[in-house]
Amino acid sequence: MIEILMVDDHAIFRSGLRRLLSDEPDMRIVAEAGNGREALERLRNRPFGVVLLDVSMAGGSGLDTLRRIHAEWPSQPVVMLSMYPEEQYAAIALDAGANGYVSKDRDAAQLIDAIRIAASGGFHLPAGLRPGHRPAVPHAAHARLTEREWQILRLIVAGVSLTEIGRRLCLSVKTVSTYRSRLLGKLAIVSNAELVRYCIEHGIDD
Repeated sequence: MIEILMVDDHAIFRSGLRRLLSDEPDMRIVAEAGNGREALERLRNRPFGVVLLDVSMAGGSGLDTLRRIHAEWPSQPVVMLSMYPEEQYAAIALDAGANGYVSKDRDAAQLIDAIRIAASGGFHLPAGLRPGHRPAVPHAAHARLTEREWQILRLIVAGVSLTEIGRRLCLSVKTVSTYRSRLLGKLAIVSNAELVRYCIEHGIDD
C-alpha cells in the first residue's frame, strides 16, 4: 500500500483527490497538510510512500518546501502538482529533488502512474525530459524566477494592474512593485512591454 501525504492549500481539491485515489487498491491518502509548514510537521512524525505537493500555496512556495524535504529526507519520494505548464517547471522541480511533475489539467491516469513510479524510486517526467537533463527553456533567465515572481509575471503580461495583482495575491502594491522590479532585473528588461516581448520570444504563455 502506497501511503500518501497530500499537501495543497485548497480543501476541496484535497477532498476530490482523496475520492479519486480511493478507487485505487494500492494507494490511499493517509495524511493532509494545507501548507509547507504543516507538511514538514507530518514528515517529522513519520515517512510516507509519496508526498503529493502543490507548487503554489498560500503562505509559502511548494518549491521551497520541496527543497527542505529533499534536504531533510533525501530518499522521500515527492510528486509535484501544479497549474503551471510542465515545460516551464518540471525541470526546476526535478533539480529541487522531485520524482515527478504533473500538471493539474492532465488526465488522472498520469497522476496515478506518477505516484506508483515515484513510490518505487523512479521518475515520472514529461516527454523529452530525463533525470540530469534540462531542456532549453529552463536555461533561460526566467528559470531563476521564484514562484511568486512567476505569478506576478503572468498577471502583468495578462494586463492586470499592480493594484489588482496585490488584491488577488493579498499583497500590498509596494510589495508587488518590489517583485516586479526583481523579476525585470533578473530578465534584464525595463518595461512591461519588454516583458511581454520576452514571454513571446521564449514561448511563455498560459
